[in-house]
Amino acid sequence: MTPKTGRSEFIARLLIAALAVVLIWVAWSLRSLLIIVMGAIVLAVLLRSIADPVSRRTGLGTKSSTAIAVLLTLLLAGASAWLFGTQVAAQFGQIAAIMPHSWDELREQAERIPFATSVLDSLTQSEDLSTRLAWLMRMAGDAVTAFFLICFGSIFLAAQPRLYRDGVLQLVPPGRRSLAGHAIDDAGRALRLWLLGQLMSMMAVGLLTGIGLWLAGVPSPVALGLIAGLTEGIPYLGPILGSFPGLLVAFTQSPMTALWALVVYVAVQQIEGNTLVPLIHRKMVSLPPALTLFWIMAAGLLFGVLGLVFATPILVVAYVLVKRLYIREALDTQTSIPGEDREPTQS
Repeated sequence: MTPKTGRSEFIARLLIAALAVVLIWVAWSLRSLLIIVMGAIVLAVLLRSIADPVSRRTGLGTKSSTAIAVLLTLLLAGASAWLFGTQVAAQFGQIAAIMPHSWDELREQAERIPFATSVLDSLTQSEDLSTRLAWLMRMAGDAVTAFFLICFGSIFLAAQPRLYRDGVLQLVPPGRRSLAGHAIDDAGRALRLWLLGQLMSMMAVGLLTGIGLWLAGVPSPVALGLIAGLTEGIPYLGPILGSFPGLLVAFTQSPMTALWALVVYVAVQQIEGNTLVPLIHRKMVSLPPALTLFWIMAAGLLFGVLGLVFATPILVVAYVLVKRLYIREALDTQTSIPGEDREPTQS
């Protein structure tokens, strides 16, 4: 090897390393956008889960079936709002009125416990009112922007899934495109199974929590059940976050009501963890619990609140791709892939 050749190789490696650093920096700078893209993919999978049966039964194309799926989703949301919207809105208003009183009740009880008052004071310490309002307005603006980006992005993805799938495959060397295509299909199928299982779990938890809190005499059980069902979408941390409003509201009635509310939350989680989750995971997607927990914490640190919401679907996709491309193909080791035994759905 001549000195000139060695110098050229060194420069080429240096440029590759610099390009890798730049790509990592760009990915880090756009991490909020990446998590929004993941949210759009998840919602697009949900829309295709509705659109694919419509397409098979009517013979309509992907765009027409997606339009019908969007329309059906809007009709379902509108019907739910018409049937339950007034009651839920009234109960959320009741919760908003009760919460300050429940916090005062909690402080009065905490004064009887050593060090408890100082803990509550540390939790409520914050900046001045203008700073807090500016932060809340910024968060609300970011949430609204992310919501519309996810909604419209999901419609575009669901209407032309082949276009974006083939576009990704164009980045892969021709000899490996077939393998990459199968891996993408496996990841999409697993994501659909996870999403269906998650929706079943959320509905079950919301229904059981609402009924349990109603029997325990806690005010606004429908709204609190809805909160519990929605926060169930965040594994491990969600049930804890979803129980706080119910416990605070129950505390305004009496400490005994709060105790019964705690029993309801714990009982629902035991039913969900020991009955629903094993049953759903047997048919859907099962992830290693420790891996899921640590990844959720990492996603929250990397991506913020949206990272907590979409941490698990990101893990589902990564889990399938690693098993399909690395363990099975690169290491030539047999391993099961979630949803592989099911027939792939048309898209």
